[in-house]
Amino acid sequence: MKQRQHHTIGSPEIKMEYHGPFFIEIISILGMQIKRYTRPYKSAKSKLFKLYLELSQNVANYSEDRFNLYGNQTIGIGKLSLRETQSTLTFSTENLVSKTDALILHERCKLLNQSAPEDLRELKREMRRLDPGIKYGARIGLIQAVLISNNPLSFSIKNIDNKHSLFTIAITVDKYQ
Repeated sequence: MKQRQHHTIGSPEIKMEYHGPFFIEIISILGMQIKRYTRPYKSAKSKLFKLYLELSQNVANYSEDRFNLYGNQTIGIGKLSLRETQSTLTFSTENLVSKTDALILHERCKLLNQSAPEDLRELKREMRRLDPGIKYGARIGLIQAVLISNNPLSFSIKNIDNKHSLFTIAITVDKYQ
């Protein structure tokens, strides 16, 4: 975990950054740091922590870049960061995805950003009824992220090779709302 000060005028300040395997122990330690850091922002504190859990679990479970634990168990590798501006906190993750998943994620994130809150709630109910063993891309966790933050997802997909893309997703929380 890196904690550093970044003082470029007008740019968001990086408060925390991590790149590596998303072990449960790492997620737990970083989660405690996020709770400590966001303590002054009562309304943003719980929102940001919930968003952190959702996005971190996505990297741990779905990143195509895997770390071998033992036997046939693996955990996802990716990157996360927490940035701050004067009025917002932004949590982002970045991880490798298959080209097929990248297309699904792109379309689903666009849909989530264009949907009204009630439509998102209905989509979430529909996703809960579907077979949990099937990967649909941007399922309940990302739907919940948009509902929690009251802000759209910011996302990008960068081609890496003929099989993989780098998926970056960020969600912003207003510190004082």
